[in-house]
Amino acid sequence: MNTGLSLLDTTRYIPTVPECRTRQNCYSCAVEPCSHAVRTHEAVRLIQAGARTTLVYQLTNLPKKYVKRLYVQLIGHPSPRGMTPFTDAWFRESEQRMLHAATVWRIHKLVESVGRSKARELLDVYDLYRYCVTQPLLDITRIVAVLKLVTMSVWEAKHCEHCRKLYLTPVDENLGCSCPGCRIYHRFRCSECGAALTIYTLGRPRQNCPSCMAQHKR
Repeated sequence: MNTGLSLLDTTRYIPTVPECRTRQNCYSCAVEPCSHAVRTHEAVRLIQAGARTTLVYQLTNLPKKYVKRLYVQLIGHPSPRGMTPFTDAWFRESEQRMLHAATVWRIHKLVESVGRSKARELLDVYDLYRYCVTQPLLDITRIVAVLKLVTMSVWEAKHCEHCRKLYLTPVDENLGCSCPGCRIYHRFRCSECGAALTIYTLGRPRQNCPSCMAQHKR
């Protein structure tokens, strides 16, 4: 009988560890074996989710040698060297990617208010994002990049003039106040009257709405 566990177990581990009865921060717990066990558990889940060793020991505060040995034991080979590429060029290539980036950012805004460890926070965002979308476009490295781009003010949040939802956009990009989801939607529906737009062949940069004759960029 299918219990549905495969749908919940995205990193081959139970999504959480048992909550501490004292409600204390496990990283600052006076019981050292308990604190170490929690950090190791989160390190394992981060590695299985695709995180490199540099990110793992930064988030868990575990020794570098310990994390590197753990990575080899789990994956079978050493972690790639160097820092992960940090740029938003990959996201800008697709409205879908920017839409998923906004989804990750909104999930993080909800998760960070709980007050858990940075490692657990990232894992919760990763798991919730994978549950929310049908086909995930972002791996854990891209999720970290999204959060860094916002923290470093490379991206900013705006309100969409159509759906009134917050979305992310590069600060140097001038595409108006329309979120990626609405921009995708309005390729097929008139932003003025909502009528269906005829799909033209490539090479036609503009078209008029057949109902209200409003002009739209393609």
